[in-house]
Amino acid sequence: MSPSKASRRRRWAAATLLAVLVGLALATQLVLQRGSRPEPAAGQPDANPFVREFSMFGTYGRVTFWAPAAVAEVAWARILTELQAIHDILNNFDPKSELSRLNREAHQSPFRCSDRLWDVLLQCRRAWSETDGAFDISVGPLMHLWGFHQKRTTYPAPAEVQEALAAVGLSKVVVFDDAQKTVRLLHPKACLDMGGMAKGYALDRAMKTARTCGIRCALIDLGGNVGCLEEPPPGRRHYSVGIRNPVGNEALLGTVRITDCAVATSGNYENYLQLDGKLVHHIVDPRTGYPVPDVASVTVITPLGIDSDVYSTAVFVAGDALVSKLRETHHRTSVLIVRLNAPGKSEVSRYGWVWEEYTE
Repeated sequence: MSPSKASRRRRWAAATLLAVLVGLALATQLVLQRGSRPEPAAGQPDANPFVREFSMFGTYGRVTFWAPAAVAEVAWARILTELQAIHDILNNFDPKSELSRLNREAHQSPFRCSDRLWDVLLQCRRAWSETDGAFDISVGPLMHLWGFHQKRTTYPAPAEVQEALAAVGLSKVVVFDDAQKTVRLLHPKACLDMGGMAKGYALDRAMKTARTCGIRCALIDLGGNVGCLEEPPPGRRHYSVGIRNPVGNEALLGTVRITDCAVATSGNYENYLQLDGKLVHHIVDPRTGYPVPDVASVTVITPLGIDSDVYSTAVFVAGDALVSKLRETHHRTSVLIVRLNAPGKSEVSRYGWVWEEYTE
């Protein structure tokens, strides 16, 4: 099973909106800079961006480098290889992936993980602890219940929700052996779901690979998870990234000006279903078993891609209490929350340093 075409189109639209302002802001400048000019020195930003688009993680992605073509081609090839390797490990829709095998086999005996999967699991355990369980990769049974991993047309009964909740809870249904790098699932219906962090983890690996290849000026977009490196495009002081308005017909709430950061948005417009005539979105509270009400979207900006991905989901679930905690422990983290007060009405709350450079 794979995400529906409609869902993929919605994700692509969200991804495009996050990156579009970068292209618009640079277009005039790049036109003026094109023409006859000497080749840039090795490792120096190239005014003409190197752009490649691709499909992975059930969505679309784009890399944009300002670098000599030879350097950019090497970086692009290595990044694509890296992303494919991560996808092949974490793809829950592929029965041959390592994560799928873990979910099948870890009920009978401890499942020994590859170094890469174990690294991912360490990050997930850290995220679970930091968010007090608002982010929980053991949410898999609830994603199945609500129809995001298998077809469903009816709204679940309370008894069904409670039955699924019995198989959820990282400290309750999963045993990690750090010495052996093994995982044991204690409940017969327990399963792990990396959907809330896979793109963020992959984004960090892609940005690290770009740096290793000598690139210092880049924008990488993995289906709306956006990362930019420390040097801005030629002639600019920053990257401009648009923040989508989840209530405004593909409009933008505004833009942020950043460097050396990652941006992720979790929204109720990304992936949703109709169950018994009720609109159900894909962000489920692992503590209650129900989709989170009254929140339209959460955008998080942090130095790390995995943190922006994880925290956007966790804040969607836990709200202001978690924002306060993150602001105390992660000083370069900024958050934007769009809450729904009534049909068609919303309230926007902004927290953190980045909004000083925010334009509407």
